[in-house]
Amino acid sequence: MARKRKRRSSVVEIGTGPARVKIYTVNRKDGYPMFSLYWRENGQRQTRHFACMDEARLIAQQTSVHLENGFATGTEATKRNLELLRHCEQIATEFGVTLTAAMDEWVNARRTAGDIPLSDAVRFNAANRADLVAVRSIGDVADEFVESRRVSGVTAVYVRNCQLHLKRLTDCVKGNVADITAADINRFLRGLDAMGPVSRNGIRRTIVTMFGFAKKQGYLHPDRKTAAEQSESFKVPDTEIQIFTPEEMEKILLAAHARILPLIAIGGFAGIRSAEIQRLTWEDIKWDRGHIEIAGRKAKTASRRLAPLTDNLKAWLAPWRQETGPIITITDPSGAMSDTAVKAQIPGGWRQNGLRHSFISYRVSGTGDVARTALEAGNSPKMIFRHYREVVDEQAAQAWFSITPPEGWEPSGLKWSIRERLRKIS
Repeated sequence: MARKRKRRSSVVEIGTGPARVKIYTVNRKDGYPMFSLYWRENGQRQTRHFACMDEARLIAQQTSVHLENGFATGTEATKRNLELLRHCEQIATEFGVTLTAAMDEWVNARRTAGDIPLSDAVRFNAANRADLVAVRSIGDVADEFVESRRVSGVTAVYVRNCQLHLKRLTDCVKGNVADITAADINRFLRGLDAMGPVSRNGIRRTIVTMFGFAKKQGYLHPDRKTAAEQSESFKVPDTEIQIFTPEEMEKILLAAHARILPLIAIGGFAGIRSAEIQRLTWEDIKWDRGHIEIAGRKAKTASRRLAPLTDNLKAWLAPWRQETGPIITITDPSGAMSDTAVKAQIPGGWRQNGLRHSFISYRVSGTGDVARTALEAGNSPKMIFRHYREVVDEQAAQAWFSITPPEGWEPSGLKWSIRERLRKIS
């Protein structure tokens, strides 16, 4: 019995003559239609089958064009190929180029980059473009930085230190700030033969701050470490902490002139840094609350803290209790303290940071509370443990905070208005 043929319900013809392609719609047994293409090529009948009429029409049109132009079939694009082509053309259009131009550019870039991934090459180029930064000489940047510090409201002492530090740098290092290397800065710092590691590190900190300012101004690359940050710091050797004994402190206070005595008393009995005391006013001393307030803008660490106002410190500062305005008005406190040490016949003269070191040493010994002392002094517990713990005994600590002025005492050089007020009170 002959096999029953599938019934064709319709025929669609694409093209004419030798380029004619027929599309037959065949109803299959499962109820779904099938679309079959038939055409003749090189004397042989060719066929393809599709489940979608749209795709069958698309391929039939492509096949007819190939036959019309004398091309071999079998390489025509599928619907998926065309979707990818349109997608690529759309991406190229977003950048204002044709797909052909985009491919030409990609091929040229690929040949130039060699084995390097194109994404890595692009990132390297972006990180090293010279046109990302403005051209400024290091001298001009230093002047701009100092002026910015001046108008920002920092202390005149800090501005002057920045000016001196950067003048040393710009006298030795020349050129565009973006061309200065870490090696240039290292050579400059090592050339400061007359300075120790602490002073060199201080100058380096100023340079690092200035280079950070230059980066914010757009004079240095925004995404790279500055040359100053990459420069080397200097190791500071551990040195013995020098303090004053209670007997020496009493001699110093009795020998001190009225212009410098408040700084000595506050430094020794409250542990406030000399530079911070020079920013304080008499209003910062809270007589009734028992503390001295160091506002953030006046503190070295820019953090507000409260220093203790001990009973013996109150006694030494009593003549100035009604005063207002800056506590220290002299321009050379360091020289005045050195003169006072000579006058008091202190062996070896004035001791660098001796007041603050003395306070912390005696305070830790007297209270046994390192964390509390660190908060009062604006220091870290780590530094307290490293340099001050168990330096003095508890008896010496008690003697230190028991130093009081003798009865009827009056500092030399006291202002006439204060002396008159004290006489009226007495």
